[in-house]
Amino acid sequence: MKVLVTGAAGFIGGHVVDALAERGNEVRALVRPGGNSSHLQALKDVEIVQGDLIDKGSLEFAVQDVQQVYNLAAKTGPWGVEEAYRAVNLQGLANLIHFAIDAGVQRIVHTSSVTVYGHHLRGVVTEDHPFYAENNPYSRSKIAGERLISQLVQEREAPVVILRPAWVYGPRDVASFCRFVNLVERGKSFLIGTGENIVPVVYVRDVAQGLIKAGDAGNEVIGRAYNIADDRPVTQAEYLNTIADALQAPHVSRKFPLSALYLAGRTAEVVWQAMGRRKGAPPPLTTYGVSLLGENQQFSIDRARRELGYGPRFDVTRGVAEGVRWYLEERPYG
Repeated sequence: MKVLVTGAAGFIGGHVVDALAERGNEVRALVRPGGNSSHLQALKDVEIVQGDLIDKGSLEFAVQDVQQVYNLAAKTGPWGVEEAYRAVNLQGLANLIHFAIDAGVQRIVHTSSVTVYGHHLRGVVTEDHPFYAENNPYSRSKIAGERLISQLVQEREAPVVILRPAWVYGPRDVASFCRFVNLVERGKSFLIGTGENIVPVVYVRDVAQGLIKAGDAGNEVIGRAYNIADDRPVTQAEYLNTIADALQAPHVSRKFPLSALYLAGRTAEVVWQAMGRRKGAPPPLTTYGVSLLGENQQFSIDRARRELGYGPRFDVTRGVAEGVRWYLEERPYG
């Protein structure tokens, strides 16, 4: 079967390409011009094409003669210009779905995020939890994308399945996981609050597995959304100290109050925005980052287990060990 992976040069997209190629799929990888495709070039039977969700011409070509599309392309992170997020995560998504339908694609697996539920959560969150937009353009654009999909499923019978991964980590994650590893290695890491809150981590290969299972499932899953996480509870302290153990480094013990850091993050965001720095690098502390690490977040994967046959294969000890091994071999931070 021939499949298209958008965002194929990204962290999760690259692992999805790996998993699809390993099982014998013919993979077409859509990579933005100038994107780092060195990992993909080393794989056999992977066709690399340049383009993105905003470039309609490249999309129209990319979806030809493929049976499935795995959409990993997105503008991520909590800081930036609203229009840039909507261009990719909403209008680009619409472009992809319309062209895929016209080309006869049988299944589109769209990668959303648990950020659609908001970050101040209570209890174990299921897919029936209402949307809650946080005060950042990523959260708003992801919710808008899911609403668009619901509309297109109704109006055009779009064959789309939505997956909502939790906090993904693993090898080649230079934006988040490697940053935490680097801080722990240098003794600069700290706990937000008590450290006893549950963090919603999930290993990247488990996310790839979930996406592929959504692609293979029957038509009864079309229009459905699924949480993809590791439902074995892991606290913030356990996560950071599992990284420390893999590095053979001292455990993280310093603590800072959650409320104080959240306020500091909000203050930094307001100051950055007042200075007109929406287009530049984010402030050193954001409410998004503080909430993700410091607040309790748990997600049910019962629906994905039942309807997709998904189940996480990597616990945090094994997953972190794989990620740290890659970090030590590649030294992405110099």
